[in-house]
Amino acid sequence: MIALEKKYQDKLAIISEEIQNSELLAQYLDEEDESFYNQLKDAFEGQINDLHNEVAEHDPLQLVSLEEHICDPLLEGLFLPRILGYSVLRGALNDQAKYIRPQEHFKNILLAVCNSSNFDLLSQRIGQTVEVGFALSSDIWITNLIAEIPNKQVKNYLQSLKLAKYRDIRSRKLDYQRYQKQFVKFNFLTATKPRSSADLKIEFKAIVNFLNYRASLGSSSSTSVYEFLSEILADPQLGNSAEHLEVILIIAAYFDLKDAEKKLLIERVDSYDMGEEEEKFFQPIKKLQLSSLSLKDDDYKRLDDIVSGTKSKEVKEFFAVVNQVNGIGYINSDAIEIVRSYYNKNKGLSEQNECIRNMIYSKFNIFMRSLNPSDFQEYFELNKTFTVYMNIFDNEKFNQGIKGISLAYIKKLLKVFTEKRSKDYQDIKKFVSATFTDLGFLNEKEVKELFKTKRVKAKT
Repeated sequence: MIALEKKYQDKLAIISEEIQNSELLAQYLDEEDESFYNQLKDAFEGQINDLHNEVAEHDPLQLVSLEEHICDPLLEGLFLPRILGYSVLRGALNDQAKYIRPQEHFKNILLAVCNSSNFDLLSQRIGQTVEVGFALSSDIWITNLIAEIPNKQVKNYLQSLKLAKYRDIRSRKLDYQRYQKQFVKFNFLTATKPRSSADLKIEFKAIVNFLNYRASLGSSSSTSVYEFLSEILADPQLGNSAEHLEVILIIAAYFDLKDAEKKLLIERVDSYDMGEEEEKFFQPIKKLQLSSLSLKDDDYKRLDDIVSGTKSKEVKEFFAVVNQVNGIGYINSDAIEIVRSYYNKNKGLSEQNECIRNMIYSKFNIFMRSLNPSDFQEYFELNKTFTVYMNIFDNEKFNQGIKGISLAYIKKLLKVFTEKRSKDYQDIKKFVSATFTDLGFLNEKEVKELFKTKRVKAKT
């Protein structure tokens, strides 16, 4: 955790002073009426939120420190429910949907809520958050946390939020995903700089989530983020691990670095020892392709600039093919032959072949998502290219992916072209009837069902 700068501390101090001097607080303390506290919340939580957004934008590595300062009793518990949610969602999860490490920040914020003189009001806004946080934590961690609370009423409240249904991993995952959706518009992710290779393994998922989020913000990534990237690149203690390679490839793909940082990045990639397992270099590439950001042409170009000096023949050859295909366009006949030649040289299930399949599929997917219903003739033409690549790859996962995006587009067309006697509708039906059955996307019965008009029962 990086200490909060004085300029932010001063701003928070001004807010707390205004709260303590406000007439709303005086009325609330005199009347002990919930409506006055709600007015206090409406008057001041926006200011705390603005400060939180400012730190998140410019100095995100100081967010945890800021939130610890927000626990100050002089702020009367304002904004604590929100940052309690942030603390729950920052923790990295393992395959069992449990926190990889105990979430001490979550504990600190929750204890601040429980010890607040306004707990009765705050407790009305934290129930779901605590349920999810407890679901992701270990039983012994929860027991130890509750043991620290002297108030029996508060203990009972927290104990009631430890739900038996979350013993089922499916319930944990489903409710966690639902809870996440409430925070998609908020900027709250942060990271801690690892001090060793072992530390990196623990912090790895949190760092990846943070970097991916900052990359999604594009040019708004702050100076402090770039300082964080430089420290990760420069630190020799982080070792020659798969985790470190993945982190530096994320940096290489998504961040526009200065010359000094680029040089450092090239040195780190060049020094990465793959031994006789060159294929393992493609595993993080594959993860980037399948991430929410994916890899676009510019990202591949940035990666190529960084890996160009690597000693790996396999890596150089892969990026040479990627550059050629991106340069002339994947529907070009020469590009198709380049892919065919490269693909046939490798084992069908090799990592590099999977990366090539992912790249081509991504291009199809991006094109299909941007294609308007009125341009369906373009899809008819592109489908010929789909078929060629399907024959080259001979891969069921790739075929199912093409089927999915094709079927989604056809359903989009049928919502627009509803007049069955129109030429457009008939053209679409003829194309699907012939092509989808030939490709094995649908059988004749499924095609008939797709174009079948569902009867609507008349109202009595």
